[in-house]
Amino acid sequence: MIGNPPYLSSARGKDPGFRCALRLCCGLFLAVIWTHNWAEDGVPVPENSSWSWFAPLAEKSLLLAVGKFGERMIAVGERGHILYKQGQTPWRQGDVPTQLLLTGLSFSDERHGFAVGHDALILATSDGGQSWRKAHEAIGEQRPLLDIRFWNNLSGIAVGAYGYLLRTEDGGESWHSGVVHRDHDFHLNAIAIAPDRIYLAAEAGFVYRSDDQGHHWKVLDPPYDGSFSGIHAIDDNKVMVFGLRGHLFVSEDAGEHWRALATGVQSTLTSAITLDNGQFLVIGHGGTLLLVDSSLRRVHRAQLFDRKALSDAVQIGPNRILSVGEGGIRVIDLYRVFMDALVDRRRQDD
Repeated sequence: MIGNPPYLSSARGKDPGFRCALRLCCGLFLAVIWTHNWAEDGVPVPENSSWSWFAPLAEKSLLLAVGKFGERMIAVGERGHILYKQGQTPWRQGDVPTQLLLTGLSFSDERHGFAVGHDALILATSDGGQSWRKAHEAIGEQRPLLDIRFWNNLSGIAVGAYGYLLRTEDGGESWHSGVVHRDHDFHLNAIAIAPDRIYLAAEAGFVYRSDDQGHHWKVLDPPYDGSFSGIHAIDDNKVMVFGLRGHLFVSEDAGEHWRALATGVQSTLTSAITLDNGQFLVIGHGGTLLLVDSSLRRVHRAQLFDRKALSDAVQIGPNRILSVGEGGIRVIDLYRVFMDALVDRRRQDD
């Protein structure tokens, strides 16, 4: 619905070794203090140090991905933190067998899902995020996984650094290596699932498309050599890809041809969602928010006052999103943010 504003409906040492040792000592000291205090205060501390800690301020920690599945929301991020909530209930932490950085997640329904992270780690849950188990791990390979997507209950892929791709056809019980391009070892940063196609965003200006559920890939070539950090499929043919320095490109023929959209920002763009009114929201570093109209022609921009980086988002109501990133979970009123930006620009013009 078009309203006012016209695009939203109303409603210090020099020795690195020394610095590293100092950080390690400080970290160990703080860990001992926190463990002692949390135990005294009755806060659960895991007996196994390889499990994620129950942190009272986990909602404010660095979180990189969020998803909404029915009435359930899941968020993942640093130190193995996975948070979940149902409806209007508070956020809770899941039991997670890792303290590694988690970078992406995908659910087939409200109970069954996966999360990925460093060391080629794939975690699985069958109770909506309350408890997790390791479904795959390859510590020796030192390849972080950066995104994961399922297109049905059985089939999915996970992608990451140096062209790393894993696929499953049995609901995540087993994972097997795949190849996107034998001559490419670029980081595969993000996945977008369309009804009958899969798109990947990668380094060095590369985008890949599969027309057979990830068995074979075609190289697409947007007019840009920088890294793409995110990709969003609108349908099988319409797709937008984005990345460093505010670069945003759209294609309406499955990636055969591309055109740039002028964003007016220099921030790295990280994620995009389709809003209920048919417009598209792209978010990024520095508190950047871009509203792309349904014609994929016009871009309106705004910036959060605190300029904290945004990593991912879901819509939770008319003109309202829940985002994650630097500073954790936050709810953003899009109408207010873009109205404030419009007023500021008019003042500058005057």
